[in-house]
Amino acid sequence: MAFSRAGPQVEKTGLIGVVSVAFWPPYFAKPKGFELSYSAVMDEIKGGAVIVIDGATGTELQRRGAPMHSGAWCAAATQSHPEVLHEIHADYIRCGARVVTANTFATTREVLEPNGLGGRFEALNRQAVEIAVAARDTTPSDKPVLVAGSISHTRPSGGSSGHAWSPESGDIEKFEADCTEMVAIHKAAGADLILGEMLGCPDFTPCVIRAAQANDMPLWLGISTMAGADGTLRCYTNDAQPLGDVLESIVAVGGADVIGIMHSKPGVTLAALEILKQHWHGPLMAYPDSLTGDDEPVDAITFDHVIGDEAFVDYCDQWQDAGVQVLGGCCGLTVSHIAALTRHLSDVAAHA
Repeated sequence: MAFSRAGPQVEKTGLIGVVSVAFWPPYFAKPKGFELSYSAVMDEIKGGAVIVIDGATGTELQRRGAPMHSGAWCAAATQSHPEVLHEIHADYIRCGARVVTANTFATTREVLEPNGLGGRFEALNRQAVEIAVAARDTTPSDKPVLVAGSISHTRPSGGSSGHAWSPESGDIEKFEADCTEMVAIHKAAGADLILGEMLGCPDFTPCVIRAAQANDMPLWLGISTMAGADGTLRCYTNDAQPLGDVLESIVAVGGADVIGIMHSKPGVTLAALEILKQHWHGPLMAYPDSLTGDDEPVDAITFDHVIGDEAFVDYCDQWQDAGVQVLGGCCGLTVSHIAALTRHLSDVAAHA
């Protein structure tokens, strides 16, 4: 994939071979004085502003017809359906998202290699970030928009790895080296920050932190949780670990500018945020998993139980009241949800 000021070009790989297609308008410069900077957005947050980020990328690709790989989930869709991926990012920007997340959640070597896709590691990571950057640079917005490279220690469910939801089965030193390489690719492709997603393992989460630090990249951390059989909140990938213990360990490592609860059920997110606030006193983030009726892990994500726009906004109000300044969505949440949230925040501001 190659982009130029004359207009981005994409090599689209499919069953019929490789073709070069231009599928969005030529690059144009943002208005003079419009500073696309991470520090500018962080200054807004430090000043008390609420920042809306995007909703789901992977499930949105699936919802719009991109095929999902049995073991690498949405990873290959970057190359098979680049136009769809670009339009998802652009749609989120049009409805007010200030951060768009590159399609790299499932492009770690730990996901790709067991599924025969290890040779596409560099290309999939680079192209995913480049598509997000191109969408940002060609979609009008009246405020700075950032591109985040996503990295997780959690594998998508299913596939040939045999270790879905079990990061402890991997090699820590290799994972950290792979993450460090991944962050370097994201940075070179134009990412503004790294978004650690579905984290929570005390052994593997620091690998993502150190990978960002090694590349001098800003980092936001998203921790996932679920209720254990006794109702207490636990680590998402290991229900033997209480959430409070996990958060204490991770926060002590340092290195993050924003920490929050993500890909967790809306009904447990507020309680998880209260636990997080016992250990973290910086900016808070919340973006839930909305597939409220699906047990996990699942081999094929369905959309039968996605919460409605109004319910999502109501939850966001609760989280904002608890001090959250970065709001968005994860699996199942769509452009419609994010648009409803930005409209609501605008209405509230107008009547303040």
